[in-house]
Amino acid sequence: MRIIIAGAGPAGFATAHWLTKLGHTVTLLEKRSIPGGKVSAWQDPDGDWVESGLHVFFGAYHNLLGFLGEVGLEDSFDWKPAEMIFAQPGGGYASIEFVQGWPAPLNGLLGVAKSKLMTFSEKLAMGRGLLKPIFGSQAYIDKQADITYQEWHLANGMGQSTIDKVMDAMALALNFQKADQVSAKLVLTALLHFAKETDAPKMGLVKGSPHERLWIPLITQLRERGVHIRFDAKVEEIQHDPATNLVTGVRLADGQILMADAYISAMPVHSLRKVMSDSMRTHAVLDNLKHLRGIPVITAQLYYDRVVTNINNLIFSSGTHISVYADLATVSPDYHKGTGSIIELVVAPAEKLFMLSDEEILALVVKEFCVLHPEATSATLVKSHIVRIPNSVYAARPGVEQYRPDQATPIPNFFLTGDYTNQEFMASIEGSIRSARRVVDRVIAAEHNGTIHTQLTD
Repeated sequence: MRIIIAGAGPAGFATAHWLTKLGHTVTLLEKRSIPGGKVSAWQDPDGDWVESGLHVFFGAYHNLLGFLGEVGLEDSFDWKPAEMIFAQPGGGYASIEFVQGWPAPLNGLLGVAKSKLMTFSEKLAMGRGLLKPIFGSQAYIDKQADITYQEWHLANGMGQSTIDKVMDAMALALNFQKADQVSAKLVLTALLHFAKETDAPKMGLVKGSPHERLWIPLITQLRERGVHIRFDAKVEEIQHDPATNLVTGVRLADGQILMADAYISAMPVHSLRKVMSDSMRTHAVLDNLKHLRGIPVITAQLYYDRVVTNINNLIFSSGTHISVYADLATVSPDYHKGTGSIIELVVAPAEKLFMLSDEEILALVVKEFCVLHPEATSATLVKSHIVRIPNSVYAARPGVEQYRPDQATPIPNFFLTGDYTNQEFMASIEGSIRSARRVVDRVIAAEHNGTIHTQLTD
């Protein structure tokens, strides 16, 4: 079959890889001039890499790691110990460390017990409260989709203080929202998987730019296998014939119309909603995508003339706008230049900050960073970048789980992939790859069942 995939992010690339292995002819479209979607990077005028966000990968991401292994990119990450390190005002640190040498879930429970981040009573309540997700099932966690994590946390005997100290930071790292906004299912799913395997919570960061380390090698492989990859190819409309209930083509921004036997959207959900024809919205599952909203996030990169941190791992903070960050010059080997720090920070929640200028955001970020790292006050900020993403991952809020669609749609030759589609890992790159595996299965099933017919001839 001839298949068009719209969106060259992780889900689009993985889908293209598996479909071409099955012998299908694939065209992969990307509206921007660079690949990677939410995991993209580009160079500034000095040749330094600017990243769309701080990309963190976990040992629990089996589908992602399996995919990278298939394409020979399994050595793309620099793995760090499983530890949540919290920066404290004045330059100190407190952490929750998964204890090495102990099996899951004891390694995590012991880490909570040893942590100096919480009082004894807080740790006791936390240990008791987390027994449900740690020893529970995905079915139990699925039932928590319509309440916030804060509601679940408080209902299970844990206090607001541990939300303020720990769980807000975790929720922000997962979905750029605090615990009083994010669905309990999102946080509990992470806790469940981290508790099941000893290596699940270990964290990895790309050894350098994801553009160089991931996407360029993958593009080279796919093109060698005949995949037609087009950049600056924005889909303006997905054309749908209501009489036959089939997608008949995609119209690009330049007016060109491309046709295939099957069509897969690997676009973010907010982009997909903009290009669906009106007749597609008569299907409730597609119309209901309006309930899945992208969440805004801001990333800041600060270049200092000297080293201002000594932590070779992620750093979290509580009660600030810089929820999680890292020194790229320390954590990513390709960025080791023997000069100063390159601090990449996630600024979230960001919705109210979008009205500020870049200069105002920079001033806020630098002020908070210097409170946590006083050594930065005597360093020179050489340059900075502020990256605004109005619609990042979909906001995994209570009540929206019911609107996450299957990868197959009521339109027989139209399919969906992406982290917002139905699979266990919500709003993550692992979710994207899981959805890619599922969409390939759906396409194969539709072909075998005869619901997709080859419409084109050479």
